Amino acid sequence: MIGYTYGGVEGTDYMALRGPAGVLYDIVVDPAHRRQGVGRMLLDATIEALKTRGAPRVVLSTAERNESAQHLFERAGFRRTMIEMTREL
Repeated sequence: MIGYTYGGVEGTDYMALRGPAGVLYDIVVDPAHRRQGVGRMLLDATIEALKTRGAPRVVLSTAERNESAQHLFERAGFRRTMIEMTREL
């Protein structure tokens, strides 16, 4: 196995102020196979699967420092919509 995705369809999310959506929970590509189009193929297949399950949109989260993932998502048409803030205690 060189990669996988995990997604699902969720109802209204009042914390995120959004209606029903497909959610990409995880996408992983083995480091030896990155930058070869694998991530994009997995992402496209997951979006298509969520679409067939009736998702009107797809949302995801990524770490602020994960610039390579953000680049992949932006090239696939995703845009920034939420800001998560953290305070250490």
